[in-house]
Amino acid sequence: MPRATLKLSGEAPCNIRWYMELEFGHFGRDALEARLGGFTPTNLGPTLGILGFSQSHNYDNTREAWIEWGCSDALNFRMGQIALPTTRQLMVKPELQQFVDISLASAFTGQLLPGYTDRNRDHGLMIHGAFGCNSEWSYMLAVTNGDGGDSIRNVLDHRTSDGLAFSGRLNWAFAKPIGYQEGALAQETCGLYGEIGAWGFYYADRVDKPHSVVSDATRYGVDLALGWGGFSFTGAYTMGTDADFAGSTNDLDYTAWLAQIGYHFPGTAWELAARASNYDVDPSTGGGGSVSELAFAINYYLNGHGNKFTVDISFFEGNDPGSFLIWDAYTGIGGFATGEETFGTLLRFQWQLAL
Repeated sequence: MPRATLKLSGEAPCNIRWYMELEFGHFGRDALEARLGGFTPTNLGPTLGILGFSQSHNYDNTREAWIEWGCSDALNFRMGQIALPTTRQLMVKPELQQFVDISLASAFTGQLLPGYTDRNRDHGLMIHGAFGCNSEWSYMLAVTNGDGGDSIRNVLDHRTSDGLAFSGRLNWAFAKPIGYQEGALAQETCGLYGEIGAWGFYYADRVDKPHSVVSDATRYGVDLALGWGGFSFTGAYTMGTDADFAGSTNDLDYTAWLAQIGYHFPGTAWELAARASNYDVDPSTGGGGSVSELAFAINYYLNGHGNKFTVDISFFEGNDPGSFLIWDAYTGIGGFATGEETFGTLLRFQWQLAL
């Protein structure tokens, strides 16, 4: 099973709340060993992350775990293994999406952030809240380790410098808010919803023993969710830079975009969706290239996202001689294919049951 998730939550006196999300499907340690060799604390090495540096590949059980004090609707303090403020599709839990999993562009964006293998979770602190006449504005501000949800203690892990990462997100629901989900299931037949968001992330990425520069990592973007009746739209544009990459004077620039539409036929359980996405890697030394995705999905909702069938198909293509396809254990994208060619087709079927 790609996903077998247990979610636990509760409340305590004085506005204390807690949440834990455990993932028992697709444990992934075998996949990690296949790529990196034997996985032991003495064999972690620096060969981690999308470009071989910094972030950990943690496929362990804990996706998220935090405790929170709610001072007010506009001010809440959270600490633990938290979800980073990032692009909208990475904020949407996989089980609340129109496709079986995230787009190629979102997977690429996630791999530019710490803890992608935990769905962009990192250890740290966050303040968040909502304000406005109808709580139409919401924000998140986080200070985290920048190393992802590693199972090795930060102070003992030579891949970290014990530096801090800073991230934030601002969201405005200019029409009916739907929270972080996709599609038209939360929408009235003839009603409108709309949310726009902006986010940013910065991390002075270093490794220790010896202390050396990975990069000064900056990522930021905007995104949009729209819906009218059975129609829905999700769009996002992301930019990023790794300055002085690997201690050199070279920079790596990134862009990624996503456009996803759907239509839920009124009065039925059927929904159709399509998306296009793209990412581009542009080194200051030249080379690089972009990769494109074109995908289609059919959903049949027996009981909303709690009981649904999804089948989707994605087509991947390199657009330049220096293009390369990322490897992603969760979505099934993979292989690190390179060049200006058709990289392949991904066909997925999912039955999702939430009890």
